[in-house]
Amino acid sequence: MQHSLKYGIQIALSLMLLACSAKLPHTKTLTSSLPLEFHNTNLIHLNDSKTPKISTNPKEQMELLFLDSNLNALLQTALSKNLDLQITQARILQTQSQLKSAWGSLFPQVSGNLNTSTNHTRTNTTPTLESHNSNSRIGATLSWELDLFGRLRHNKNAKESLYQKSLQDLENAKITLFANIATLYFTLVETTQNIILTQENITHYQEALELTRLKVENGLLDSTELFKKQDLLTEEQNALERLKSTQEESKNALLILLDSNKLPLKNPKSLPTPKTQFNLANLPADTLFSRPDIKAALFSLHAQIYTKANAKASLFPIISLNANINAILDSNSQASGNLAWGLASALSAPLLNRTQLTQNYFLQDALLKESYLTLQQTLKNAFFEIENASFNTNNAHTQLQNSQKRLQNAQNYYTFSLNRHSVGLIDTLEHTLNSASLNNAKKSLNTTKTQNLKTLVILYKVFGGNLNLYKDSYANN
Repeated sequence: MQHSLKYGIQIALSLMLLACSAKLPHTKTLTSSLPLEFHNTNLIHLNDSKTPKISTNPKEQMELLFLDSNLNALLQTALSKNLDLQITQARILQTQSQLKSAWGSLFPQVSGNLNTSTNHTRTNTTPTLESHNSNSRIGATLSWELDLFGRLRHNKNAKESLYQKSLQDLENAKITLFANIATLYFTLVETTQNIILTQENITHYQEALELTRLKVENGLLDSTELFKKQDLLTEEQNALERLKSTQEESKNALLILLDSNKLPLKNPKSLPTPKTQFNLANLPADTLFSRPDIKAALFSLHAQIYTKANAKASLFPIISLNANINAILDSNSQASGNLAWGLASALSAPLLNRTQLTQNYFLQDALLKESYLTLQQTLKNAFFEIENASFNTNNAHTQLQNSQKRLQNAQNYYTFSLNRHSVGLIDTLEHTLNSASLNNAKKSLNTTKTQNLKTLVILYKVFGGNLNLYKDSYANN
């Protein structure tokens, strides 16, 4: 009979524990609705037969991608001074404290108290007698909640998931920060170069306007040509103002990210030539779950799973051990009785607030569904972000090649026209306009170069700051 009762209790407890368990989803289940492979990554990646050492540090990957000392200096400054990173690091400390507090709730709690009493007695006899009695007593109470249904354990697991999420949030914040800095830096370099070319063009168009005016006055050209040259000059002057505005906005945005009043730049003369040899994974599950933002969303889902399990466990009775440590140390029968009373009175069950606890469970279940759907949406967005970034990288590289051909053609034509001008076959007006056309081709190439660099920055970002760039292979690239 006793054995049957014992086994019955064990089975009942096992069923209760099973009812309050939290099962985490497998990554294959989460990515089951995604395509089996990427379609556009084969447009950009080149498999390398070598197996050199790979750097997976996001900052190092960015440095290897562009090999620009000015950009490296900006990244290093931002890493130590950026306010967003400092805020994210403060959140890590918060979640770490919450995790340690949740861990502590799993262990016995000891609380101490100090009781002091003073008795003052005075007699009316002659002579008057006074007496003082002081009593001090130090007590300690032991309490331990037996986590049979996993309420405290699930709470601890939820806090641990949130702590892991905060770590991934920091990594994702670094990647986003590095990407933003690189984008702004390239924009700043491009606008600086194009401002110089635009200023040269304004000089060319002013000269062309004066030469045209002379020809119109001498009847060599129709007056409509004068309006055309004036329009070219005005548009170039407006272009200069737009470039200056972009330059100022990019500079100030960088200063905000660096939390600084001065940019640590050494007058960059040209845009960097990026590295383009990648070895990108074709398996969506592996690629997506290597991204810190996806990891953070996954840990957020885990935290909600544990929170729901905690809410379910809260519906069951709370069993705890409570005893006076002083009474335990007294080995008499009365102390044993007090201890037994403390143990017997440590069972509580939610009755009056059961509706509230039940509704909280339903709420956590609804939040879990939302977390799951949010993760699914995040995964699909990330999948197609990679597809778009891969396609755009190839597209921007093609446009860069076309712009380089255009500049080469413009350079050849300028050299040809210069020779013709030197022997008097074309006048100064046409030569001046050809000089402006060459500058326009240079500006166009600068813009295309910047766009190509920006698409690589996006590629870097969507692959979680890791493009598998090789440390030793780029020494010769």
